[in-house]
Amino acid sequence: MLINLFGFVLLIVFTVFAYKTAKEYGRNAIGWALITFFTGIGIQIILPIFIVVIIAIISTVGGISTQEIQENIPIVTITIFCILLSLGAGFLILRHLSKLPEDFDMPPAPPSDFN
Repeated sequence: MLINLFGFVLLIVFTVFAYKTAKEYGRNAIGWALITFFTGIGIQIILPIFIVVIIAIISTVGGISTQEIQENIPIVTITIFCILLSLGAGFLILRHLSKLPEDFDMPPAPPSDFN
């Protein structure tokens, strides 16, 4: 599906930006890149699987046949929702990384007189 490819590209872009931002602010760049990547993977791949399984279990207990369950589960809607959720999580991670850490040393102010 094309939407899954878009979600994966979005995940790679957020991971690269998290790496660059963390490195710029003196944080553990590889660690934050891994956190961003695995958060995106969890939201885009693992969460939709759990949602579909829960819907299938609830539908089965409700007495709906297996064929009807397979036809009626809104896979595209769940995928789009999870990609949007991953987008929000990526923005929250980048927003956290763009804040200056407490122990960040600011460079000295430029001299007022150059002579």
